[in-house]
Amino acid sequence: MHKSINNLWNALFIFLIISSFMEDSERFITGLITGNEKVTLEIYTKLFPKVQAYVLKNRGDSQDASDVFHDGLLYIIVTQKEKRTEIKSFEAYLFVVCKNIWKRSLKNQVIKNDSITLTDKEEELSTFILEQQMHDFYIKKFDELSENCKEILSSYFNGLSYEELAAEYAYASINTVRQRVFKCRAKLIKLIKEDQTYQKIKQWLQN
Repeated sequence: MHKSINNLWNALFIFLIISSFMEDSERFITGLITGNEKVTLEIYTKLFPKVQAYVLKNRGDSQDASDVFHDGLLYIIVTQKEKRTEIKSFEAYLFVVCKNIWKRSLKNQVIKNDSITLTDKEEELSTFILEQQMHDFYIKKFDELSENCKEILSSYFNGLSYEELAAEYAYASINTVRQRVFKCRAKLIKLIKEDQTYQKIKQWLQN
């Protein structure tokens, strides 16, 4: 009896934490879109230090961190204005966006040695927005797979061999694993191609 009550309280506690994160996410996104200075300042105060620490640790300086954070916020404003989506943790989402922006910026630094113009910056952000939307779309479709498919494909994409997969998930043979990976990948491709977003992305890439 006590164990059941404890489990119920634990589940309720987790639910309340998740609900709190989602409420903050909604408040932050609405504040950004409407230009609420108080909310924007709160976001900078709470979330910028983590992004700054990451950029400084990865060959950047304070100005780089500020630029990356600004571009991350701009990306969220642009995409959420276009279509509002559910973001469970604004902090985690913003950090991933900023992290991806900085990684892309580092790659461009290797290629470019000329000064970056405003046009370069705008084109870079536009390209990143498209890439991030493609990434978000892929994650959304991946999450629609069964738990088994998600586990198998995650392990496969992370470099596990068929032999290792067979041992990890107790499959009877390597051929059985191959078939399972093939079916899960086919299911993922089908989910992606059946979504209207896929056609929009194809058009963007062709233009």
